[in-house]
Amino acid sequence: MLDRIKTFYRQNRLLIIIGLAFLLLMQICSRGGRVEKPIQPREPLAAEESITDDSQLKPFNELYYEQQQERQQRNPEMISLYILMGLVLFVYVATKRGWLQKLSPSVVWVTVRVKRNKATKARVASILINNQTKESLTFSPPILAFGAPFKKARKFRIKGGDDNLFPLTLMPGTAHRLTIDIDAFRQKAGLAGNNWVRVEANAGLKVYRSIWKYLF
Repeated sequence: MLDRIKTFYRQNRLLIIIGLAFLLLMQICSRGGRVEKPIQPREPLAAEESITDDSQLKPFNELYYEQQQERQQRNPEMISLYILMGLVLFVYVATKRGWLQKLSPSVVWVTVRVKRNKATKARVASILINNQTKESLTFSPPILAFGAPFKKARKFRIKGGDDNLFPLTLMPGTAHRLTIDIDAFRQKAGLAGNNWVRVEANAGLKVYRSIWKYLF
């Protein structure tokens, strides 16, 4: 058990340190926002106000309960801290046991990201098709759609590289990534002025599309 705790700490120590620092900052901020009320000295009881009847005395358990209630009112940030720690522990256990995966929706994620090559300064498009459904799906070659305001989108089918992997079957929980030199592609196709791009992936019964991405 101790070895597992050490292994978990080594793998996630950065997240643990950031989380503890965040909790400490929240606690400091909550303490800083509290307004301390000055303690007013109690005046001594007059002779006629002194307790003369035992019925005015409270039982010990009632006094203890009132003290606990007073402590909770004085330290509400500690209760929030305990609740937050419990939520973090619950998320960790749920992730390890796969509860969150069962609750997550069964969808197909199609995304496109564009970044510049540091060496050539050319823009490279990274296309990802991620099958998170509960069944295997077969995808046709994806389609790149280029658009511009007030213009009809132009679409081009991607062959999938030299390996020609498409049609491609993805098992549940698997993904496939393609990388394209999008500047060379646009120049070859004569797409000057079409600065918006998205990807469409056809799985037979349904077509999955990414959101439009602007080419900076």
